[in-house]
Amino acid sequence: MPRFAFAFSALLAASLFTTACTTSDDLPRSGEDLQTVLRETATRHHVCDVAVAVIHNRKLDFVDAASGCPPRSTADSNAVFKAASLGKPVFAYVVLQLVAEGRISLDAPIVRYLPRGYMHLFKPFSTSAEADQVVDSRLGEVTVKMALSHTTGLPNWADGPLRFDFDPGVRWQYSGEAYLLLQRAVETVTGEGLDRLMDERVFRPLGMIHSSYVWEDRFDPLVVPGYAANGTPKAARRFKLPIVATTLYTTAGDYGRFLAAWLNDDRAIAMSTQSPVSVDSHLGLSWGLGWGIEGDGINTVVWHWGDVPGYRSLVVASPTTGTGVVVFTNSDDGLHVGRVVIQSILPGRHRLFEFRMLQ
Repeated sequence: MPRFAFAFSALLAASLFTTACTTSDDLPRSGEDLQTVLRETATRHHVCDVAVAVIHNRKLDFVDAASGCPPRSTADSNAVFKAASLGKPVFAYVVLQLVAEGRISLDAPIVRYLPRGYMHLFKPFSTSAEADQVVDSRLGEVTVKMALSHTTGLPNWADGPLRFDFDPGVRWQYSGEAYLLLQRAVETVTGEGLDRLMDERVFRPLGMIHSSYVWEDRFDPLVVPGYAANGTPKAARRFKLPIVATTLYTTAGDYGRFLAAWLNDDRAIAMSTQSPVSVDSHLGLSWGLGWGIEGDGINTVVWHWGDVPGYRSLVVASPTTGTGVVVFTNSDDGLHVGRVVIQSILPGRHRLFEFRMLQ
């Protein structure tokens, strides 16, 4: 997709707010276009590759990219990134499709869809066969809705037998384990592996031709390497097993296509944002089905981030205005760039940037 210049008005620049991690030097000046902002901010924070997709009026408007490390990197808007947890909202979208089709119920215990019980892998990202059959009776209380809204009481990841940190439904706690549990149930219900299911229901229909939950050799010339905040390269890890919570490979443009589709789906928006659970009342943050939620119901935005060694990504969208922003970076320090871009296109003070998990 060609790059398009995007002028920032003085009004937008004046409306920006600095946060604890964004300095006044980061803020775009009137008259600068997106390419300049991307390049200068990426250079300031030593982010080698950043790619951005912007949705206006519920349509993918443009995709752009820049490099903060020339000549080490040649930024390309078709670059493939590790999107990590940004795989969760895409999976949630498919789960809600299955709910609408009557194949899964949000209030049903997940174990209803696992007739043989749940065999938990100690190391789901490897080929290790070490596992445990989860026998805790509380597993029968965990519903599909709880998994999507992170209220199961399960930890983010368990390097060993799976244990509950607290009873299901008590409060919010981010959990990749819960999404993996739900993934196994969805695979059982549909009779398809995650990678094939997502390809059939999302990637191919939306034209997301550079997206997969497993590594594909065709990504070789497109994938950008990840870096630590100090510029040290991170060891490349190519995921061979699809784990919905963290193994998504995609581009900014592909994810922008998904976000545009979600913003055009009134049913998905309503289901995703209904009955949110509190995450941080001080910041006005809650969680729906697959998305974080910021706002009061009038000026609400949804958001999610991706965080895996060497890569940081952030997505924010307004269901009301149909505006959305996707920012992918290949640096542990990449959220500095994300804040600048997102606050420029969705102006105002977004308290989500103060959330502890984005620091």
